Amino acid sequence: MLKDMSRAAMSIFIFGIYIIILGITFLFVPEIMFLMLAYPTPPDIVSHILGMVFLFVAYLYIRAALDEEGMTKFFMWTVHTRALVIIFFSVFVALGLVSPLAIMFGAVDLAAALWTFWSLRKDKAE
Repeated sequence: MLKDMSRAAMSIFIFGIYIIILGITFLFVPEIMFLMLAYPTPPDIVSHILGMVFLFVAYLYIRAALDEEGMTKFFMWTVHTRALVIIFFSVFVALGLVSPLAIMFGAVDLAAALWTFWSLRKDKAE
């Protein structure tokens, strides 16, 4: 199944796994994520809800990758949104809202977005 995936679908699948890891972390041990961001852990359920949302998004990414027929536009839409994460996180850092480590997460999103973008181009060329 995985060996038959296009390059773009594989990049989306791997990013989905990354989002699962973030989701599980926010769901069960949100203190770790907030500590890295130098942000106080919210005392309520908000961080756990964020973990749930991450897991739901990961599900969509993985399902789209596994059943990629007709998903090319979705893959490109994810390039647009993931490439913006680093901009938002950079602004949050500049405003002093979070630790500069947040830019690392934005860099991961940007790198993954570029991987998908280049993969879409290569897949289309073949």
